[in-house]
Amino acid sequence: MKFVFTEDQLQFQDTMRGFLSQECTPDSIRSGWVDKQPLNQQRWNAIAELGVLGANLSEEDGGLGVDQVALALMVEEMGYVALPEPIAEQSFLINDVLHLFPDQIQDAIRAEFNEGKEYIAVSHPQNPHPVFLSEAKGLIMIDETSCHFVKPSDVSSELIKSNDPSRVLSRILGVKNTISSDDNFQQLNQEINSRGTLLTASLLLGLSQKMLDLSSAYVLDRNQFGKPIGSFQAVKHMLADIAVAIEFARPAVYRASYSLLETNPKSALHCAHAKYMAVKAAELACKNSIQAHGAMGYTWEMDLHIYMRKSWSLMACWGNDDYQQNIIFNTLRSSDDELGVLYTF
Repeated sequence: MKFVFTEDQLQFQDTMRGFLSQECTPDSIRSGWVDKQPLNQQRWNAIAELGVLGANLSEEDGGLGVDQVALALMVEEMGYVALPEPIAEQSFLINDVLHLFPDQIQDAIRAEFNEGKEYIAVSHPQNPHPVFLSEAKGLIMIDETSCHFVKPSDVSSELIKSNDPSRVLSRILGVKNTISSDDNFQQLNQEINSRGTLLTASLLLGLSQKMLDLSSAYVLDRNQFGKPIGSFQAVKHMLADIAVAIEFARPAVYRASYSLLETNPKSALHCAHAKYMAVKAAELACKNSIQAHGAMGYTWEMDLHIYMRKSWSLMACWGNDDYQQNIIFNTLRSSDDELGVLYTF
């Protein structure tokens, strides 16, 4: 078996990387913060024109039919630039499960969705605070028993403060005139939860790599005692530890993507493992990167704090560490598979 990406998958990643490197810069993110408009409509439209917003919609729904593995690679690039627009955690999520929604809710989504070009927010028990609700054409709400579609005008909400100024969050206070259904709810809820978990893990993977790259460049440029601080063994070890954590997280994310693509019965386990590993990598990247910067990394002038803020905000989205560990433990405990150092899950 060859564990390599296809040419098409890598091409999607390269296209995403090239586009975002020009369109989503630290200066543009800071500008959005200052203007209190972190969602850049011009950038959103440019991404739509590129065909990305509907990339993982089926061709019948006007999309490109991009598979889960290519999607993970694209989302990793979005994390690398700390893209403020919630394309991964909201738009891609809806695209993936559109066919699983009850018919009435599917019709309501398609009436507003414009083949993925318009934004629809998502609220779920593991991610209860929708992002950019005021810009959304609709809100999908998942509770403990059913799924709902609500128009923004029928939602009562209040803004809540986020550590990341790129995330405008709302607390739902009440809704009216909802389209509700519990049809196919168990499968729908599981698929939404798994995909939300995996897409967040992919974002964290990209963010971790960005923090490592920024720190590596900084320690080679910063001099102390007449030499770059990156030449000191203690600094090398700190950054090497980040690199190791990323390398352990990356295959878990890619395996979970392939698991969803192949409808593996253990895909929920694989997605939980991917998120758990990605969070550990991001935690270490935040901690060691700011130490490598001599605590300057959290100042406005340095770019590092942009990626740290988003990482901290995403770590608890779609389930914190305890939640993911419970999924892993309960799944393995109920399995008849061999466990131990000679086996893998």
